[in-house]
Amino acid sequence: MNWRIVADGKTRLAATPEQQERLRALREAVRKRYAREMAEAGFFWRLLLRWRMEREFRREAQPAPGALFVCLR
Repeated sequence: MNWRIVADGKTRLAATPEQQERLRALREAVRKRYAREMAEAGFFWRLLLRWRMEREFRREAQPAPGALFVCLR
């Protein structure tokens, strides 16, 4: 087994079906956390909640700072 650190690891990771499924599950979990508030909110509050949801999703979806990506070949 040959391990290599790759420069485009973040792009390779994003293209994998496993990562896509993890991101779908993460997005659904964030939506569930805000579901009650979204149902009761008015128009402008919903806009703010959507902004918060997207910010939370992006923060949780990012790999750790300084993460190294390895490719097995």
